[in-house]
Amino acid sequence: MFNLLRRHQTAYAYALGFVGVLCFAATLPLTTIALSDFSPTFITVIRAVIAGMAACIWIFLSHSTRPKREEVKPLIVSGLGLIFGFPLAMAIGLQSVPSYHGAVVLGILPLVTAGLSVMVHGYRARFGFWLCAVAGAGLVIVFTLREQGGSVSWADLWLVLAALMASSGYVIAGDLAKRRPGPWVICWSLVLLSPVSIIATLLVWPDFFWVRPESSLLALLALGLFSMFFGFFAWNTGLALGGIAEVGQVQLLQLFLTLLWGSILIGEVVTLDVWIFASLVALTVYIGRKLA
Repeated sequence: MFNLLRRHQTAYAYALGFVGVLCFAATLPLTTIALSDFSPTFITVIRAVIAGMAACIWIFLSHSTRPKREEVKPLIVSGLGLIFGFPLAMAIGLQSVPSYHGAVVLGILPLVTAGLSVMVHGYRARFGFWLCAVAGAGLVIVFTLREQGGSVSWADLWLVLAALMASSGYVIAGDLAKRRPGPWVICWSLVLLSPVSIIATLLVWPDFFWVRPESSLLALLALGLFSMFFGFFAWNTGLALGGIAEVGQVQLLQLFLTLLWGSILIGEVVTLDVWIFASLVALTVYIGRKLA
C-alpha cells in the first residue's frame, strides 16, 4: 500500500511539474502576441499587477504568514529578477526576433541557473559540467550567427540578459524555498513589489487600452495568470513532492513545448535546423545538470 501511494505521489508530482513547464513554455509566444499592440514595459508591469492580484487572493485564503524581516530582502531581490528583469529583457529581445529564436537562446537557462548556484554557494562542480556549459553556450552562439547572417544582434544580448536575470532570481528564491513553500515565495515577492508594478502600470498605461485586439488582451491575461502565477504554483509544488533532481528534469521539455506553442498560437514555422539545435541544447543541459 505504501509503495502504491508513493507511486501515485510521484506521478502527481511529475504531472504538476509538466503543467508548470507547459505554462512557462507559452510565455514567449504570448509575449510575441502582446508586443503587436503593447510596449515591453507595459507588458512587464501589467502581468505583475495581474499576478499580484492573484497572489493577494491566495495569501488571504491560505492565511499565509508574513515574511520575517530577514526574508524581505531576498524576496524583493529575487522578485526584481523574475518579475521585472526577465520579462522586460525578454520582451525587448522578442521585438526583433521570433519566439522560436528566443526559445533556443533561452534553452540554456537551466544550465546558467546551475552554474550560478555553483558559484554562489561555493560548490565544486565537475569539469564535465563546465564543459557542457561551454558547449551549450557555443551551440547558442552558432545558432544566433546562422539566424542573423553571421552577426549577433542586440536582441540576442537582451535574451542573454533575460537568462541571467531569471537564473539569479531562481537561485535566490531557491534558498528561500528550502524553508518556505514555493507558492509562498512567489506570492510574497509579487505582493511586496506590487506598489512598484501598480505605479509603473499607471505611468505607462496606453491610450485606448480596451479597444485593442482581443488576442492581445487575452495574451496579457494569460501572461499574468499562467506564466507568472499558476505556472510557479504547479512547478514548485511538483518539485516539493517529487524532488528537485527528479521532477526538475521535466524542464528539459520546455524548449520543445515553446516551439510547439509558437506553431499553435502564432503559426510559426519551425525548420528542421531549429529542432536540431534545440535538441542539442537540451542534451547539453541534461548532461550538465547531471554533472553539476
